[in-house]
Amino acid sequence: MFRLLMFLFALTATMPSLAEEDIFGQTKAPHTLFPGEYVGTYLGDKKEIKYGLQIFALGDGLFRAIGYNGGLPGDGFKKGGKIERVEGKLISNGKDTAVILFQNGKEEAKATFKQGILVGQEHDKIIARLKKIERAHPITETD
Repeated sequence: MFRLLMFLFALTATMPSLAEEDIFGQTKAPHTLFPGEYVGTYLGDKKEIKYGLQIFALGDGLFRAIGYNGGLPGDGFKKGGKIERVEGKLISNGKDTAVILFQNGKEEAKATFKQGILVGQEHDKIIARLKKIERAHPITETD
């Protein structure tokens, strides 16, 4: 039993804390602020809806975005709701502004990030305005 406890202690001592985890792949995109979570409004289909977006860095300037109608998981998204997944590539990364081109088949959308705000466009028409947020993991929150 003592050996088991020592093994478990050694294992947990070498594991990164939740705060240290690189959930969105930030280390794969060290010079861009895109990876993370966003909330705001989707402006398509002649109506505005609450929308959540998670952007993950894959490395080599590649990204994956997962969009949630209704908001982020745990913050408005309902089980069974619409989820969209697209892959993209960083096409511009300036001092004040960065742009990712997302493609899904023949459809293309640009995500422009500036001052914590992401603006999504299709065919030069704005389809989303989202703000980058920081959420604490429920396990790390204190009451």
